[in-house]
Amino acid sequence: MKISIILATCLLLAGTALADQKPNIIVIMADDLGYNDLGVYGCKDIPTPHLDKLANEGVRFTSGYVTWPMCGPSRAGFLTGKHQSKFGFYSNPGAPFNPDQGLPKIDTIASLLQKEGYVTGGVGKWHMGTSNDQHPNSMGFDDWYGFLGGGLMYFPLDHPSYRGRFSELKKPISHRALQHTMPLIHNYKPVEWDQYLTRELTDAGLNFLDQYTSQKDSEQRKPFFLFMSYNAPHLDLEAPEKTIAKFPEDKMTIIPGVKPKARSVYGAMVYEMDEGIGRLLDKVDALGIADNTVIWFLSDNGGMKRTSDNRPLKGAKGASYEGGIRVPMLVKWPGKTPVGVVMDQPVTSLDIGATAIAMAGGDPVAAGLHGKDIRPYMTGQTVEAPHAVLYWHTGKSLSENGVIREGDYKLIFKGNKREVELYNLKEDLGETTNIASSHPERVQSMVARFKEWDKDRMPSLWSQSEVIQYAEYEWLKGSMHYGPSDKGLGDPSAKRKKNKSQK
Repeated sequence: MKISIILATCLLLAGTALADQKPNIIVIMADDLGYNDLGVYGCKDIPTPHLDKLANEGVRFTSGYVTWPMCGPSRAGFLTGKHQSKFGFYSNPGAPFNPDQGLPKIDTIASLLQKEGYVTGGVGKWHMGTSNDQHPNSMGFDDWYGFLGGGLMYFPLDHPSYRGRFSELKKPISHRALQHTMPLIHNYKPVEWDQYLTRELTDAGLNFLDQYTSQKDSEQRKPFFLFMSYNAPHLDLEAPEKTIAKFPEDKMTIIPGVKPKARSVYGAMVYEMDEGIGRLLDKVDALGIADNTVIWFLSDNGGMKRTSDNRPLKGAKGASYEGGIRVPMLVKWPGKTPVGVVMDQPVTSLDIGATAIAMAGGDPVAAGLHGKDIRPYMTGQTVEAPHAVLYWHTGKSLSENGVIREGDYKLIFKGNKREVELYNLKEDLGETTNIASSHPERVQSMVARFKEWDKDRMPSLWSQSEVIQYAEYEWLKGSMHYGPSDKGLGDPSAKRKKNKSQK
């Protein structure tokens, strides 16, 4: 992985401010990680020592929210810093069959940070469209190493364990099947890779950091923004055999609706991601940039009900209940955030972008961002809740799900009958008892407040019917494919660069 011409040019330009005036910013995003699937959140069957260490050296949020319970819209909200209903992004783009589906022409956190003098890099999952106008390089990223769709097979397609699976193609092809076989790219150029995908993405992140620090004069370096967008532990369920062996099925936590085999492979995928994050954190330390680097971690939505543990929350990915929208969220800002502190007040993924722009010297309000600069809260300068009220719109109309949280109370508009559910999250975190009938005035007030917020909602950028549904590959039916081990890969050590995983 050689440094791109674009990134090299950016690194050679002198920054307008010293690095200690504008911190480096790293955001690490997992894909479909359950709320209870990190050790610091209570997980017992999947060790995550590196993320636990990050939490213990910084802040852990127990009420960290994303703006949508599904991948594409949630990531659109995070990347733009805006509620996706305000620009019409309501469903996963149908790439590659519908290449224009994705982000409209809009500033992203990356492009806003570019304007503040940052070098910007991204690694991993994009899922924001595949047209040239929607390519990461056109949306604020100086350097991109990853894939444009919503998923990718975890091993190279010429892996022996895949042999024969693609020869029995049933036409027409599904957008999901083709999407997961799209190439890995460095900016616009397809690249070859020869190892487990999570390790490959980690290596790309390490290379970005090496290239950033290759400019020896630290006072002339621009600050950087790195978005590490892992697709683990999203389906398909695939991991190296040696890693899966660390998670015997009979040792996995018994979770209702989750098969031990699925939990075993899922555990291996989370473990591999945590190992990669550990390598990234070690690299930041080794390069001597840790003291001026802010590191965030979160998932894009709740975990899938067939693999993850979202307890004690109700629901999973796709649901407006807490298990779909409340996620693990961590931040470490050396010398600024307290150490090992747990913060319970609600914050959202939109706040990460707003806070990043403020850290960079910009004005998140002037930029039209919907989050808040939560530095006073995360640094312990204030204990007041950053938000008096939070909103979600998880459908195209009020006949679909809309959510409002006001203090401890959460109201859900649910279904075509416009039924409402009201919960007191302080007393009933698991959302077991709908108290709407006993609080009619509160329901009326919250409904009115939600409708006022929702009145400038934009129509969908594309019709859901435009996301063409094709016949699946036979082996993809059911979406619970247990993928290959690393048997047959051989020893690619001769090809490994200095950052290649040696596991």
